[in-house]
Amino acid sequence: MTFQVVEGRLCRDGRPYTVLGVNYHPSEAGCRIWTDWDPAALKADFADMAAAGLNTVRLFVFWRDFQPESGYIRPTLLGRLRAAVTAAGDAGLACVVSLFTIWMNGQRLDLPWRHGRSLWRDPGMLDQQEAFARAVARELADRDNLLAFDLGDEIGNVDPAEAAALPAADVAGWQRRIAAALRGERPGTLVTQANDASGVLGRSPFGPDNADGLDLVATHGFPTWAPGSIESTLAVKATHLAPFLARTAGAYGPAVVDELGSYGVDDTTAAHYLRAAAASALANGAQGIIPWCWRDITSTAEPYHDRPMERLVGLHTAGGRTKPAMAEYARVVSSAPALALRRPRAPVALYVPERARPKGGGYLDAEIGTLAVFYAYLLLKRAHLDFDVVAGDPAGYRLVVCPSVTHLTLADIGRIGAAAHVGASVYVSLGDHLHGFPGEEIAGARLVDFSLEADGRSAFSWGGRRWEIDWAAAAAPPVTVRPTTAAPVACYDDGSPALLARRHGAGRVLFAALPLERQLDRPGRLTSAPWEDLYRRVADWAGVPPGTRCDVPDVEIVTGRSEGRRRAVVVNHRAAPVETELTGGDGRTRRVALAAKDWRVLDLDGDHGGQGGQGEEGAR
Repeated sequence: MTFQVVEGRLCRDGRPYTVLGVNYHPSEAGCRIWTDWDPAALKADFADMAAAGLNTVRLFVFWRDFQPESGYIRPTLLGRLRAAVTAAGDAGLACVVSLFTIWMNGQRLDLPWRHGRSLWRDPGMLDQQEAFARAVARELADRDNLLAFDLGDEIGNVDPAEAAALPAADVAGWQRRIAAALRGERPGTLVTQANDASGVLGRSPFGPDNADGLDLVATHGFPTWAPGSIESTLAVKATHLAPFLARTAGAYGPAVVDELGSYGVDDTTAAHYLRAAAASALANGAQGIIPWCWRDITSTAEPYHDRPMERLVGLHTAGGRTKPAMAEYARVVSSAPALALRRPRAPVALYVPERARPKGGGYLDAEIGTLAVFYAYLLLKRAHLDFDVVAGDPAGYRLVVCPSVTHLTLADIGRIGAAAHVGASVYVSLGDHLHGFPGEEIAGARLVDFSLEADGRSAFSWGGRRWEIDWAAAAAPPVTVRPTTAAPVACYDDGSPALLARRHGAGRVLFAALPLERQLDRPGRLTSAPWEDLYRRVADWAGVPPGTRCDVPDVEIVTGRSEGRRRAVVVNHRAAPVETELTGGDGRTRRVALAAKDWRVLDLDGDHGGQGGQGEEGAR
């Protein structure tokens, strides 16, 4: 088999391939998989994975085991890696191989000879990495079930302080160098770099927006360690996290969620979380999902001696009993061909500015802008507006949403201005009055001053409703603006303008002089009021109707085509059952009942019912 990326789609032998896999450590050996070698255990587990319908397994190469001394790579362990990949192929599984595995389960299983040297800037360490990458690629050169190399699982955590200070160019150069070494020994090899949520929602230079030299972008979604005031594992925001990461990463390249799951929860919570998050991720364009992990661990060696709870997050018990989460994952796997929608171009662009993730962290650097993008994503979903996440030119979209912008470059300003000039409606909300202001030509207003006192600015009125602002959550002070070519359409209690509108060429601009999305970052605040109504009103102003009408904001609806049919994936992100009606653009109404955190695929081409959910579906 041959794996390629064709027109932005991961393919095997020329046909679209959805990764449906699992992260793997054998139960008894754990992270000592290569030294406490038990090929029979691997073969048995691989056979069970294939029997469950999985097509991919992710293996971790613990570098210190393969290269215990500088310049010496153990040929025996290279042979064991080859044997493991071969055994997976014999079972019908593709392999993702994580190359420089040092960081695992919160610990550093470090090389005894590194002595703190930089992985990314020390010439000697770079030479050692290149040599090791070449050795592994040579060993696996003829294994046709190798899907991709991951350069190093969450590798920025090996030296987090240094990684945070690395210029993006250094990271990109490291990725290009190691990827070139791998491809030099195994031409056509796909390469990715798996990163935690900080690659999208933090300042880390390791992220999908810095993926030069990579073929795939990989992200991890664990609510426990994510920003965004995610209230619990079963919160509405929690099961939107992995889909959001996939959609945002997908703006830069083909995206795979190669770790997702939950920690510190009971079996029912884990199952409910996984079924909603996994189904939604596939519907939102993830080209694969790889939950953590196959089986509970009995090993007491590193890292489990210090972090024993890491042993209990398998989809199966150590004895092999299937947990409820695995049963729900199996449902997702069996319906993956229907869930993996190909969505048409949407009318709305959720725009991600070039500097949404400032790298410096100095006193002149703005707040991270992608947290506001997450809240805008949630508001668009709750308003049932169809949208694309766009990290480049938003030309051709009817509505361009720029939420709580903290940093705009001249290129950003040029793009959104050009979009409005040729007819788009552009909504910009202000997240930083210095670096996020789009300029008078677009905003139709001038900055007057900021104030640390919010008297008279605690709420604004628009659309017959008063909206209260949490300035502490906004991470920005109130700002006074003076309209020049724009007209106020909403004002604060003190009469000063909060929202202003103006014509811009053939289009229009709606400028919000406040961080509307960012100020939602408090536990419970997103669902405490119908904030999505503000986005519905913005869409009405732009002349963009909802894709599907539904009166339950917690129900997500994604439409597109799969298996040659028009379909809708409906996901209940609420931790309670729902019954609702969906009305599509054709005027047809469908009744849907879903259990807590459940999902369903509806066929829009006829009365063929649906698949997936534990509820009813009817039409009239």
